[in-house]
Amino acid sequence: MNNIWETLSPLLYRLIAAAIIVVVSYIIVRGLESLVSLLFRRVEREYIARVVEGLRIGIYVIVALIVATVIAPEIQVLSILVLLIGLVLIAMFFDALRNMGSEFYVRTKNIVKRGDWIEINGISIRIVDLDAFGVIGETSKLEKVFIPYSKVVNSLIINRSSPLGLVTRIFISIPQSYPMDDARNTIIDAAKTVEQDLATEPDVTYIGSKGGFMEFVLEFHIINYRKLGRIISAIEKGVKERIPEAIVKT
Repeated sequence: MNNIWETLSPLLYRLIAAAIIVVVSYIIVRGLESLVSLLFRRVEREYIARVVEGLRIGIYVIVALIVATVIAPEIQVLSILVLLIGLVLIAMFFDALRNMGSEFYVRTKNIVKRGDWIEINGISIRIVDLDAFGVIGETSKLEKVFIPYSKVVNSLIINRSSPLGLVTRIFISIPQSYPMDDARNTIIDAAKTVEQDLATEPDVTYIGSKGGFMEFVLEFHIINYRKLGRIISAIEKGVKERIPEAIVKT
């Protein structure tokens, strides 16, 4: 009888330990969604659901390995093999995992959200949606733009939060045969023809000379980004009416 107990008792202890691990893991998983929701109150529920599902699967995998190791210590070799396979998978899907980490950072830090106007790498876009892979935006010309979360994290972003923050820049080249003051005033007068559509006073900056032309940049904020094309056309027309040789670029 003693020999049987001595044989079975280590296995029984291991089964009890495994059962405790399973029960504790079950309790953690049951409260996982509430815990994540509490920690990240401002994050969208769809994203929280994805995070919870990913954590749940990760916990189940880890618990399975721990339980197998507790019940059968000789399975440690298998555990090492699984660990090596996991490292290989991480190397294979490094970019995807990095993007997932970037998504977590963007959403939890509330860096950008739907409706925000941001400037990234010199391009102004309005955030239309945040999906599982990146940010979907729309330019002032109604062009769709997709930006991976990893790009958002690694780029300089100016969050202007409203259409009033949309900066428009127009580059204007005027022959050096014209006086600089006349060139500047021509640009300002052309911008004033659309002042009812501007949110701020237009700013004209001289940025140098090149190839016999004086280079200026005209900056302003607009109220309705959908009118941007008409505004640029009106300014170009106003400049060229007085200086036909002028070159207008956006």
